[in-house]
Amino acid sequence: MRIKKAAILLAVMIGIPAIVWGGGSPEPGTRDSSPREAARANIGWNNDSRGFLFVQNDVDEDLILFAGSINNRNALGGVRKLSTRQIDFFNHVSDNSGTFLLRAVKESAYRARGSGINTNDVIFAGLVVYNKNEPRIININIQRFLGGDAQIILQNDTNMAVQIRLDRPDGPTVTTLAPLERNKIVYLDVNPHGYVFFPVYQYYDRASMGIRSVMAQTVAEGISMMPMAPRPGVNIPVVNFTASPAGLFSPFATVIVTNETNRGVYFLQGSSRLTNQNGTTMINPGSETYELNLMGQRDLVVGGLSIDPVLGQSEIVRLQDFRFEAEYTYQVRFNQGRAPSVERLARSDRSNLSLTLINE
Repeated sequence: MRIKKAAILLAVMIGIPAIVWGGGSPEPGTRDSSPREAARANIGWNNDSRGFLFVQNDVDEDLILFAGSINNRNALGGVRKLSTRQIDFFNHVSDNSGTFLLRAVKESAYRARGSGINTNDVIFAGLVVYNKNEPRIININIQRFLGGDAQIILQNDTNMAVQIRLDRPDGPTVTTLAPLERNKIVYLDVNPHGYVFFPVYQYYDRASMGIRSVMAQTVAEGISMMPMAPRPGVNIPVVNFTASPAGLFSPFATVIVTNETNRGVYFLQGSSRLTNQNGTTMINPGSETYELNLMGQRDLVVGGLSIDPVLGQSEIVRLQDFRFEAEYTYQVRFNQGRAPSVERLARSDRSNLSLTLINE
């Protein structure tokens, strides 16, 4: 009887902390937490009023976001399905400036597996380049076709990050591979016609102190493949991205467009809206980076560039014709009521084709 009473007392003593803890907020998990502990960690969903990162989630599921590798110390909170969230990530990166991969996993997977989450649960990764001393708005769009039942394996054999575009060289971003990342499973909607994958090789340019890209020059450089739903006897297709992309000459001028107004604008060439490196066309107040096609030439006088502040055709502001050189970076500034300015910054430094990521 004494043994039974002692056992009951011990069970009650063990149960008391659990009851007290359950009435408060969940303890944040860490990389070393058990799956159960990590899965019940607090996740914020509200906008951060001072955040510079805007994430648009077009997937029909709530997502958990991480600044770098998948562990709770890097968790930025979540973004609800089919909505946008403003995020302050500065406390999650120790360096004043740098680059990290924003990774997203489904909340359902996170709650089920907690710290057992790994890179195969990541449905999207996007490159974030920041400078705390000169902060600017960063827009990331997580496309609706991600997180489907079909799978494909992507592999990056370079020391650069590789951004994967879909169906055309300037198409929407599927995901981004870290340097030398291999066996990365990407989940897409089932498409019996398959997809065409275009790589954008990204490296740190010490001359302009920014990220430069080597993009596909023609549709022939895309790799066609049909993702497959896993089932017995079916191999998931693999796409490798080479260590020698396109001779590493990029017939593009990098153009940083800074919108100094209080409304979104578009960067146009002729009547076409140009797509920036984040795979979007609108520029919120802040800056976005574009690759200007020089038609395979080392330099080219480019005309027809303009800024559309979405006020009507008569309000479109045209840039003067300008000679752009391949592998140089240019700064375009626009403020309503003033003529836009174009300034050449620096030529790309290709002596070290690599990219270092924070929080990996």
